[in-house]
Amino acid sequence: MTNEINENAITRAEIVSYAQMSETGDYGADCATGRLMADALVLKMATVENTTPALSHIVHEMIKIGRWGAVHIGFFSV
Repeated sequence: MTNEINENAITRAEIVSYAQMSETGDYGADCATGRLMADALVLKMATVENTTPALSHIVHEMIKIGRWGAVHIGFFSV
């Protein structure tokens, strides 16, 4: 998360965007999109300090929104 320690960390807006991933209705393409988003997040968490807590915030937002689909399945498969 963005903070005074690391301004490159994940912002609140990014967290919400992960939770609100849009679906196209094409299961395979949506799963692939979710995997790409997860890959980008994992890379950021591995290379930017103080970003690992973002994953729990993203999952919390997904649960709060209560919408699940192929994009989310792809995301969690990573």
